[in-house]
Amino acid sequence: MTETWIEIQRDNRGDRYGGVRGEPAFWRDFLTRVRRLLDGGGISDEAFGSLAAHFRGAEAWRVYPDVFPTLERLSESGVALAVVSNWDSFLPRLLEMQGLSPFFRTVSVSAIEGTGKPDPEIFRRTCERLAIDAGDALHVGDSLREDFDGARAAGLAALLLDRKDQHPGVADRIRSLSEIPEVLIRSASSVR
Repeated sequence: MTETWIEIQRDNRGDRYGGVRGEPAFWRDFLTRVRRLLDGGGISDEAFGSLAAHFRGAEAWRVYPDVFPTLERLSESGVALAVVSNWDSFLPRLLEMQGLSPFFRTVSVSAIEGTGKPDPEIFRRTCERLAIDAGDALHVGDSLREDFDGARAAGLAALLLDRKDQHPGVADRIRSLSEIPEVLIRSASSVR
């Protein structure tokens, strides 16, 4: 499955899902490619339906332990939070099911927006919705190309979330979301 995902990430289209109406075809193609890599087979309608239903359930996903405490601390500090994601249109519902949606003022999802990271457009739209300049925004994400480089190309500051310590050469990286408040405090004090 990892090989297929890497192959899909190399596809440079801004919206890998083909928009909301294209999502079923994207996921069917993805699963067919995975199955082909595993044993040369395909995927039946029944198997596709079962997998689709499984991944539409909250129990198929987990939230890292640092997420809720960090979001609570940032929200209490008055930080405007948003999601910018290369995902399908189910993400807003999933955030709601996981109890995360109240923390975010806006959610920008590539399948809905018709553009995705690293294209600067999705970052610009999100900043506009938050009524902030790109230069005043900090983007945190776990992809060097899509999140870190994409946000910087759009004029945002960026932190790379490197939970597995795979990018030790990147100076602006964190290992846990719990580091964000301290980074913001240091950043604010250096501006003074």
